[in-house]
Amino acid sequence: MAGTIFEKSRVPLSLWFHVLMMFSNAKSGLAAKTNQRDLEVTYKTAWRMIHLIRGTLKQSEEPLKGEVELDLAFFGGKGDAGKNLEHLSDVFRAKTKVLAAIERKGQARAQVVSSGSAKNHKNFLCQNVSTKDTKLMTDKALQLDNVARPYDRHSVHHRKKEFVRGKAHTNTVDWFWSHVKGSLRGTHKHVSPKYLQSYLDGFVFHRNNGGTDRERFFALLDTVLQH
Repeated sequence: MAGTIFEKSRVPLSLWFHVLMMFSNAKSGLAAKTNQRDLEVTYKTAWRMIHLIRGTLKQSEEPLKGEVELDLAFFGGKGDAGKNLEHLSDVFRAKTKVLAAIERKGQARAQVVSSGSAKNHKNFLCQNVSTKDTKLMTDKALQLDNVARPYDRHSVHHRKKEFVRGKAHTNTVDWFWSHVKGSLRGTHKHVSPKYLQSYLDGFVFHRNNGGTDRERFFALLDTVLQH
């Protein structure tokens, strides 16, 4: 157990493997409260076990290619935009921003960013998406006008109610956002910005390991043991 998340843990390995199985099967996330009830341990222990598992799920640095969809999403934050939306910019400024890129029928990447600026879009693309053999599918975000020039970009205009034009659409990444946000609301209830990246790593792991439950369990076990 040395050098793994099991090191110095007083929790029996049988319970650790039970949590690993539950986590690998929980595509909508595993709540610490659920883990606490199933294992009959304290909430602190249940939360720590899941937190340590998520901490091993670092996303791959292999560049995505092929037909890749890119989108920016906003998480959390509270505020009243006002009757005439005069405070809308303040409301969005309080939200946590996340960029995601997903290969159609392939891998995904998701990363919390400080803002939706062109610079952050550029850095995210350079780190995660190859310019070779890639068709970049986006909306008409102005931040991408210069940033996406090295790519073969295809975009749709959501504000004009254009969501699909031939092969150009962002339906795959939109579905991913819908799944993540629904899971955070339904399973986890609330996630602070401090831990959001860790939760995203978990959702990306499940998105990238869409095989059988058995294959996903051993992929998770392999990741945990190599961490």
